Amino acid sequence: MKKIFIFLFTNVLLASLVAIKYFLVPGASFNLISIIFICLALPCQAFIFYLVLSFICTLLFINIKWVPRFIQNIGLAIIFGSSLILIYIDTVTFEQYRFHINQSVLSLVLSGQVVDFSMATYLLMIVLVLSVFLIEFILLCLIDKYLKIKKNQIKGLKYPFIFITFSLLISNIGYMIAAYYAYSPVVIVREYIPQYYPLTSKKIMGIFDKDGLQKNIRTKVNFESNVKYPKQPLTISKNDNPTNIIFIVLDSWRYDTFNEDNTPNTYEFVKQHNGIIFDNHYSTGNATRTGIFGLFYGIPGTYWQSFFNNSIPSLFVTTLQKENYNIGIFSSAKISAPEFDRTAFVTIENLRINSEGKSSAERDKNLTKDWLEWFKKRDVTRPTFSFLFYDQPHAYEFLDNLELKYQPVSDINYLSLNNNTDPTPIFNRYKMSVYSVDYLLKQVYAELEQSGTLNNTLIIITGDHSQEMNDNRMGFWGHNGNYTDAQTKVPFIFVGAKGDNEKQLADNANRNVLTSHEDIVPTLMKHYLSVSNDTHDYSTGYDLIQPINDRHWLLMSNYSTYAVKTPTNIYMVNSIGMGQYMDEHNKLVSETPNYQYIHQALNNMKYFYEH
Repeated sequence: MKKIFIFLFTNVLLASLVAIKYFLVPGASFNLISIIFICLALPCQAFIFYLVLSFICTLLFINIKWVPRFIQNIGLAIIFGSSLILIYIDTVTFEQYRFHINQSVLSLVLSGQVVDFSMATYLLMIVLVLSVFLIEFILLCLIDKYLKIKKNQIKGLKYPFIFITFSLLISNIGYMIAAYYAYSPVVIVREYIPQYYPLTSKKIMGIFDKDGLQKNIRTKVNFESNVKYPKQPLTISKNDNPTNIIFIVLDSWRYDTFNEDNTPNTYEFVKQHNGIIFDNHYSTGNATRTGIFGLFYGIPGTYWQSFFNNSIPSLFVTTLQKENYNIGIFSSAKISAPEFDRTAFVTIENLRINSEGKSSAERDKNLTKDWLEWFKKRDVTRPTFSFLFYDQPHAYEFLDNLELKYQPVSDINYLSLNNNTDPTPIFNRYKMSVYSVDYLLKQVYAELEQSGTLNNTLIIITGDHSQEMNDNRMGFWGHNGNYTDAQTKVPFIFVGAKGDNEKQLADNANRNVLTSHEDIVPTLMKHYLSVSNDTHDYSTGYDLIQPINDRHWLLMSNYSTYAVKTPTNIYMVNSIGMGQYMDEHNKLVSETPNYQYIHQALNNMKYFYEH
């Protein structure tokens, strides 16, 4: 047993040292009290984790006499080494995205169509794994040798227990006090340590200070009530001349890569057909789940979990079905990850789940081919809705037959990305991926023109979220990490609007008003799908065919956080309900946020819940 305890405390020390990386992310700031708390809380969390692991290992093979010591050491090295590697990978995840590995992330990665690693990344991981296992095995052999020399008579094991007990007591009491008074420098530490759930008790603290609780800023919405969506049943008028609708969406499309150079085919198509370009448009999130959710529901992505739990479909989709539209859903990556097959598209029979192909480039190519075949065979007596969701920019991939327009280009090694990484070769690779999708879209535009349907077709071209290349110089790469323009601002183009609709859309676009994915559903439902309800019955977005004069903020979210974004500031509420006020580059500011905007956003977050 002494051997396992020595090995346990050694790994607690190693894990704590590795976990320091959590607190070294760009932009992190801690005062002296925070640092003291971290020094107490971090070893405690590691000790609890390894205590459970040690108990499991003891049951498995430590107390089984017939298992050779050599095999025991190999087993322990593999199990404990794996835990250290997992912690390290989580620190890398946290550095780039500011959240820990969770079930949602694992599901997306394991789906095989979301994250593609280069050969260099795989080789680095193999070296890392083998090195950690070897170190753990050598450590076990040294402990065996030391115990043999000392004849199992080792003093001083009580001191680590005393330190851990003291740290557990002080850190939990300290956190309870900090949480009660919303003392952010301590409470925010919980976000950095994975699976850390320290003690909180309003009742205990209320004994000492009944008024302390009133000092908390309430930033959480009660989601216990039932969903009421829509607020009133929809009334749909007869539409004698229905409009075809197409959504062309690029996963991870940056707003600054829609131009004549990066997307020549799309740029020319938009220009030829008097497309209306909104230059101040944002997604409803910095992740696919909330970006696409806002696009198809016209409400904040914070409703995702409730709608997913209850399999509530998009009213936009069900209205299309009621109006007898051909509906074609063509996604490169799996439509089930995130689970749009159980939310937005749950009412669509024989839903096409994904495209064939071993890479994003192959799947995007097959997506285009499949859509062309489907579109040519559609029932021309009915109106048509198409959703084309391309994936290459998300995967940094492009078609093999394309010449390298942007150089130099490098592979993506996610483990090596940091604040000092040169973004140029990575950005060039990304621009090639956008260029590659545009190359495929030329076939889509040609088919629409040749089919003679373009005069009665509305086309919306946009992205589900953006993709950062460390634009803010804070070590963020990709998306899902912050709510700055680099991760949330996307291209947004209307093609096919006519008459007064075109004029009003153009007026809002020319005035550079703030627009959001929430605005698409109310605009289409009211003006193209003949829904006569007030848009507030089914959406929190704005009607883009009405003047927008009073919008000062946007609500965005991802898997665990949400943010109220203005042109100059971001108020983000993290997974534990603590708010942080930052400038447009994600740097903390000392000013007071506009709580009226936050209150309005919270109202939108609970608007479709019965109370």
